[in-house]
Formats: sequence, C-alpha cells, structure tokens
Amino acid sequence: MIVNRQGKVRIDIRGTRDFVRKVQKCLRLGRRDFNICFVEDREMARLNAIYRGMANPTDVLSFPWHTAREGSLKLPAQASRPRAASEKFEPGGPLPELSNFLGDIVISPETARRNARAERHSTPNEIRWLILHGVLHLLGYDHASDHGEMTALELSLRARLGI
Repeated sequence: MIVNRQGKVRIDIRGTRDFVRKVQKCLRLGRRDFNICFVEDREMARLNAIYRGMANPTDVLSFPWHTAREGSLKLPAQASRPRAASEKFEPGGPLPELSNFLGDIVISPETARRNARAERHSTPNEIRWLILHGVLHLLGYDHASDHGEMTALELSLRARLGI
C-alpha cells in the first residue's frame, strides 16, 4: 500500500508502485510486501522524536513488523513497529496472515526534496533511493552498525535498479 498524506511535493503514485515492484523483483522478495507512507516534515519530526529521540524531520523511517528474535530479519532494524494491545500473537511466530508483511516505510518528501537539491539530483530519484534504503532496513540491515555492509549493498542495488 502506498499512501500520500502530504501535499507539498508531488508524488507519482503509479511510478512509485512500479518502482516498488522492481525492488521486490530485484531483492527476490516474492510475496513479501511493505507499506509506504509519505508525510509532511512536521509529522516526520514527531515520529522521529518518538522513535529515535530526535526532534527534527528525517528523510525516511522504517518500522519492521517482525523482530530479529522471530527469525525474519538479519540484524536489528532502525525502529520497532508499535503493536496494538488488541493484537494476539501466536507463541513462536508472527500472525500467519502477516507472515509476508515486512513493515512500514515512512518518507518525508519535503526532506527528500531538500536533500536532492543539495546533491543536485531529482526529487523522484531521491525518493526511490529512500524506498530502497527503507526496504533494506525492513530486511534487517543497519548501516549504523554493520561496518559498511548495508551501504555497499545499497550502492550495488542502485546500479542494478538504474537509480
């Protein structure tokens, strides 16, 4: 699912959906899926304060559904997805109906646009990079602690995906 909850930067939903399919194919995700939500800087700053303790907007946050303990992720990810108290979990694993769900990616197109301008490339390209970056976090990669493994993989995948 792709949701656009901001109106400051134009988002090509169809193009985003096509890119997501390319990422899923390139990463051989099969039926594993994830959501993308585009939000304004103000909302991103709120989320960043809650989950990372930083009261400023960031470009992308990833909220994995499964934890590394459940065996679905390679490394701990950036943040944990909040779970409703009413959700019931089966011992030893995730809910069967969500077994193919990786999690949520939240992107601030405003911050992405600022980053793109600073680096002199297009905002749509920056957003594609952020989607890829977010998916890698959902898969358990963590550039803050993996000694360059995620960054090297991400650069390789950018080349393979033509971004």
